[in-house]
Amino acid sequence: MAEAEEFLSRLDAKAVSKVLYKIDLAEQTNNSELFKKLQYDIWEFRIKFSGLQIRLLAFWDKSDKEDTHVIAPHGLRK
Repeated sequence: MAEAEEFLSRLDAKAVSKVLYKIDLAEQTNNSELFKKLQYDIWEFRIKFSGLQIRLLAFWDKSDKEDTHVIAPHGLRK
């Protein structure tokens, strides 16, 4: 299991639902509030839920000429 999946498995069901909703939103819109560039090619996918600040570290994979993929290997609470 990847670290981000393990992190999500430790959140309660409502928090996971919010994260999945925000991921779906990010796939459909270009919302600059969801991502913040940290350094180099490392981004932070940002979710606020019920007093929690949930973060998934993210990298853009643009190797496919038609689709861009976001890889989120690690999650944390801030």
